Amino acid sequence: MKRVVPALVILSAFGLHAEDVAPADLVKFVRLLTSSTGQSGFACGSNMSLRFKLESMGLSTAPASKIAWASTEAEVKTLKAASKMVVVPKLEWLKLGASAAIVMEDGKPVMYLNLANVKASGLTLPDSVIKASKVQ
Repeated sequence: MKRVVPALVILSAFGLHAEDVAPADLVKFVRLLTSSTGQSGFACGSNMSLRFKLESMGLSTAPASKIAWASTEAEVKTLKAASKMVVVPKLEWLKLGASAAIVMEDGKPVMYLNLANVKASGLTLPDSVIKASKVQ
């Protein structure tokens, strides 16, 4: 039992919860968003496990990127106010200003888009990305 507790503390520190999409699964969505918008990097915010995973897969992370991960509702609001394309792990945060939510659905990661918030970020997604996503 002593070995389980430290592992849970470590996972909690990185913001991983059972309902979240694993960082390894997020990589393909981040790559899709950055390449389709012409961005060279992705801002990971406080999610260090995502940052390490992206960098280990050869993707650039940059705090000043127009596309940013939000781990909290407060981060969603702050990043939206900065005109960023905000990517989140919770579908309900699309209503708070997030542009994309990457969530687990039927055991698979799925991307939902709020097109008004995407437009407000100043970035444009190609039709192929919109068609491959679920739009709210």
